[in-house]
Amino acid sequence: MDDHQQLEARQARRMAAEARFLEQREKREQAAEQMIGELCRDGKTVYYVWPQGGKCREGSVSELIAFLLRNNYA
Repeated sequence: MDDHQQLEARQARRMAAEARFLEQREKREQAAEQMIGELCRDGKTVYYVWPQGGKCREGSVSELIAFLLRNNYA
């Protein structure tokens, strides 16, 4: 195996690992989105999550998704 083939194989492995990571991330984000609920309070939509074993948390959709992923709820 010469240097060029070795570099190409390394790049292919790196791209495959990145693709697997992105697929896993998308699945986790979709699971987190399904955990988010909506309430109507004073005419405004309020988003919340109440993870099993956790406390109720309110915020924007992106904040709640980040929270769920960071704490491994999704």
